[in-house]
This record gives sequence, structure tokens and C-alpha cells, in this order.
Amino acid sequence: DEWIKISEFLRATKEVRSKNTMSASSMDSVKPEAMCTPKEPNPRESQPIPEANNSSFKDISNEKKKPQRDSSTWGQASFVQPKTVPVSSNDTVKTKDASHLPQATAKIQNGNPALNEAQEDKDASKKEARKKKKGPGVKPPPKMMRMCTQAMIQWDMVKEGDRLLLGLSGGKDSLSLLHCLLEFQRKLPINFTIEVCTIDPMTPSFDPSPLIPYVESLGLKYHYIRDDIVARANSSGKDGKTVSSLCAFCARMKRGNLYTCARKNNCNKLVLAQHLDDCAESFLMSVMHNGFLRTMKAHYEINAGDISVIRPMVYCRESLMTEFAKTANLPVINENCPACFEEPKERARIKKLLSREETLYPNFYDNIRRSLIPLMHEDATAIMRGYTEEAVSKSRKDNSKPRRDNKTKKRKNGGGDQSKVPVEYSAGNNHNHGTVKVEPKVELTTNENGNSLETISDKTKLQKPLQEASEEELLMELARRK
Repeated sequence: DEWIKISEFLRATKEVRSKNTMSASSMDSVKPEAMCTPKEPNPRESQPIPEANNSSFKDISNEKKKPQRDSSTWGQASFVQPKTVPVSSNDTVKTKDASHLPQATAKIQNGNPALNEAQEDKDASKKEARKKKKGPGVKPPPKMMRMCTQAMIQWDMVKEGDRLLLGLSGGKDSLSLLHCLLEFQRKLPINFTIEVCTIDPMTPSFDPSPLIPYVESLGLKYHYIRDDIVARANSSGKDGKTVSSLCAFCARMKRGNLYTCARKNNCNKLVLAQHLDDCAESFLMSVMHNGFLRTMKAHYEINAGDISVIRPMVYCRESLMTEFAKTANLPVINENCPACFEEPKERARIKKLLSREETLYPNFYDNIRRSLIPLMHEDATAIMRGYTEEAVSKSRKDNSKPRRDNKTKKRKNGGGDQSKVPVEYSAGNNHNHGTVKVEPKVELTTNENGNSLETISDKTKLQKPLQEASEEELLMELARRK
């Protein structure tokens, strides 16, 4: 019921322990001497108990006595020798026979090689299925996969049963897209086939041959096409001279080879690796040099109608591909376009312009991506061109009045063709998309001098509803709108 010093408590504990030891030794004296073992003196009991204020004091009252182990046995499991029990001779024979059981079973299994081969094949198939489920070692970053997924959903790029042909140039963009497609093939619930094609221009500064073993290691069908594009460019210009733009000529030749390879292998979609930075640069170059709103399309069908072109990485930044290629140690082929790296081109200047603006406005490329979405549509170019032509045509000279030129409007009797029809005539400035423009009727009249003149009649009925138009008029209207 009161506080005592630690030293006094330890002394009391020691006295109680010594009494218990004395009582235990008196009970052991009753047993036979053969079963008794002499008690070793405890050196710790002879040591004086330190005072409570001693900092080096260690409480050893609750420590359990453990047998000392030899340092040579460290790291090895302790083995307890079992008690020897006398057994009969029959039991000994059985034990010997049991010791040879594993060898006997091994001999039985090795006696049937068909079962062993079947078991090995089964194990190998399980390992392959496990590897396939686990996926390849190279995994694209989540942000890149999220951007590609968003683009593929918005533009409906991949469907069930599609056969994709990826144009692999050896750069960081195409290699990153290759691993993204492999990840989609592993995760998506739809089935589609991936094939890879590389165009070798046979130039000394570009050798994509190291890609052959790399693509084959991924288990994909690989098409390697050699085409001496530079030699063809030296004689494909005007009058057999060199072409004015090697980059444009090389791009057209490579695209043609990719279309041919896709047709030969029954691939319905060509996959290209242009990203958001390329789309922004193409947009600015078109605006600054061509005066037209246009950029790369996300998903469109070529004029032949048998192949579609998709760009799954139109929402991804170039920095994502650069970082992924470095971290994953992809086999990037440097200088994959020999003409573009000889001297700075216009695209490189536009890239510097955009990067400088991005330092001032961090959300610069996000805003560009949202603004380019309408222009990425397949019909965007035709619609924008139609609006441009409609607006420009209003500022042209009015063709409704008969011309005063003697060569076209004033002819003598019997001279030249008298049934010429004007090329285009527009009644008013209002454009109605639900009507068809009808060519105006031309009548010949004679003036006081006896000369024949062409006059346009029936100006008020130059537009007709689509429901009332004939098949020929519909075809003409469709051609005019295109």
C-alpha cells in the first residue's frame, strides 16, 4: 500500500526466489541419484544488486534462460534428435522400402514418356497463358492511355474484327503507339488484329533494320519494305529534274506504300502516330501560309473508300512520348527523316513559337485541343471550303446582266455556236440548302440592226425544292456543293 525503492523490491524478489529454489532442491533429493543432475551455480546471483539510481542497471528478473548456441550453427534450423524406439526386423525392412519409394515412383513415371510429354506441354501452356495475362514488360503511362482512350471513343476508331496496320518509322511516337495498341488489345473486350509496316528509304542516315527483331519479339506480323525514295526524287520533278520538296515527295511515297501493304494484307485501317503538337503545328502552318482552317483528321476514309486512317494520339502531348521512350528504353531510331534534320524547316520554327507561348499560358495546348476538335472531323475541310466559296462569290461581279463584249454577247447571224449557256447564275444572295439551282434558259433575240443577242429569261424560277428536282439536277447540285 505504499511506494518502496526498486532496490528493496529486488531484494525481496531475490529472497522469494531463493526460498523456492531451496524447496525445489529438497524435493529433488527424494528422487534417485541417476535421475538427478547437479545444479550449476548461477554467476549472476553472486553479483551485487546495483542501486536504483545507477544508469547501467538492467532488469534480468524476467529473462528466460536459453541454451547457448554455437556460432557455427547460425542460420540453420535446430534439429531435435528423436528418441530411439526398438523395432522389429519387419519394421526395419518396411522403413528401408519406404526410403526407396520416391525413386520407385520416379521410375514408374519415366517409364511412360507420353505422359511426361503431355504434362510438360500442359505446364508450358499454363506458363504462356500466365505470361499473356500478365502482359508485356513495357507498359505505357496511365495519362497516355487515358488520352488515347478518349480519342478512340470520341472518333469511333476501333471496332470488332478490325485489321490494323501501324506505320512504324522507328521514332518515339510510333513506338509508343505500338505499345498502347498492345495494351488496348489485351484489355479491350473487342477482338482486333495488329500488323506493323516500316518503309526503309535506303538512305545512309536512316537504318530501321534493328526494329525487325524487336517487333518479332512482340509476336506481331511485320512488313519491312525497302524503297529508294531519294533516288526517285532526283528524277520525279518537272522535266525529269529533282522535286521541289523532298519532304512532301517522301511523305506521299511512304503513304502510297502503306496503302499498298494494307490492301495486300486485307487491313482496313491504317494507324498513324501524329500527336497534338503535330496537329497544332499543321493548323498554324495552314493558316499562315495557305489562308485556310485545316489540320490533321482524327479519323477519315481515303478517296478509294477501302481504307480508313486513324490517329489515336491526337490528344497526347509529345512530351509524354519522349518521357515514355526514355523510361522504357525503347529502341528509338534517330533521324528517321534525312531531309528534315539537315537544316531548320518551317515546322521547327512553328514548334519554337508554340513552346514560347506555352511558357506564358500553361493551358495553351488544352485550349488548342478543344478548338481543333471541329477541324478534326472528316467533312470539316469540305464544309469550310463551301462557306468560303459562298462568301467570296457574293463579292464577285453580277453575272445576271448580259455581257457587252462583242466576242461573246454580240454575234452575227450564222456565226459561232448560238446555244451557249452561262456557267453559273445566282438569283439573289440568299443561299437555301433545301433547294437546287437550275440553269437559266437562254433565248436568242434580234435587235434593230438585225444582230442576234443572248438574253436570260425566267429569272424568278432559278431555284427548285429538292423534292421537285430531277435526278440529273440532283447530281449537278451535288457536284456543285462538293
